[in-house]
Amino acid sequence: PESAKKIGHPAPFPQELPKRLIQLYSYEGDLIVDPFCGSGTTAVAAKSANRHYVGYDLNPEYISLAEKRLQDT
Repeated sequence: PESAKKIGHPAPFPQELPKRLIQLYSYEGDLIVDPFCGSGTTAVAAKSANRHYVGYDLNPEYISLAEKRLQDT
């Protein structure tokens, strides 16, 4: 799994966690909404599962981090 230091967020979780839930509870093309996007792990999982994604976070640094992670995937 990716480390907090590598990602730049103090509490990242494994991408497999949101990926499994996204695949179990949604269909390709569905919209995934994440009101606490943090480092963007759910966004990356949604993109890899062919879902649309909208995420929010109060911290502008984490929004930038999530945007960069999405561009890199």
